[in-house]
Amino acid sequence: MKRKLIKQAGQALTITLPIDWIRKNGLKAGNEIDLEISEKNLILSSNKKTVGGSVKINAFNFPPRLKYIYTNAMYAKGIDQIEIEAEKNYYPDLSQNIGYAVVSQKGNNFTIRDVGGISSENLDEIFKRVFQMIIEFYDSAIENIFSSTKESYEKITRMDSEINKFVLFLQRSIMKQSYPDLSAAKILFAYSFSLEKIGDEILRIWRTSIQKKVVKNTKVKEIVLLSRKALEKSFEIYYQSNIDKINEIINIREDIRKKSSGLFNISPETTEFLMHAIKIAEDSFDLTHLALIRRLKTE
Repeated sequence: MKRKLIKQAGQALTITLPIDWIRKNGLKAGNEIDLEISEKNLILSSNKKTVGGSVKINAFNFPPRLKYIYTNAMYAKGIDQIEIEAEKNYYPDLSQNIGYAVVSQKGNNFTIRDVGGISSENLDEIFKRVFQMIIEFYDSAIENIFSSTKESYEKITRMDSEINKFVLFLQRSIMKQSYPDLSAAKILFAYSFSLEKIGDEILRIWRTSIQKKVVKNTKVKEIVLLSRKALEKSFEIYYQSNIDKINEIINIREDIRKKSSGLFNISPETTEFLMHAIKIAEDSFDLTHLALIRRLKTE
């Protein structure tokens, strides 16, 4: 879309804004909008919440898992209403979708709507809670793995499900929020996606310890505790990306690589277990990349 610059009094230049964008964001004369200068780009943003809109899905013959994935994707995208048509005996699984509810059913047709009126005023607080939930999940896993008390697999999966629910809530909140800084929204969304993957890896290490004969000696436990330390350090780096903290997580990663190399010959089950711990540490280290993008400012 192109716009001509219009000369005003003095040296001022103005442009007109697209009427569709004005209407979509509910703007009128006198409202304020945000401007961000990014090299050759000028980014205009409304501080109004974005309208989620609605979608229709014909889900006949979709496998149950695919229906579930579609619903979660629409939820994370910020859609406010879904009309879904499916086969007999289907009922939408909204267990991961805070605020969603089935508001009507006519035969095989369902209408799902956001009835919670999600407020995303403080995305940083939502993000902080999600990160803390994942750290707490790992703490629970470590305590359970290396103690005589064992949790049921059902309880563990419920804990993982709660994390997934809040990750989706964070993603939906990001999509529903108008950002003056688009790069910040992209980074936060990438964080949410990465954190969900780390949560999945914690579930895998826990599941492996339950289902297989893993050697849980002092050296193996040390690797797991170091990976947990890497996860916590990545949380600190999000808020304080200084050289000292980044060097700390680099040293943790190198320590894990060095100490784990001599443990892979214990048993195939223990190797699998350790690989999950190492993956958690490596993924936590990779979050440093996003933290630096977030913190670095151009002149």
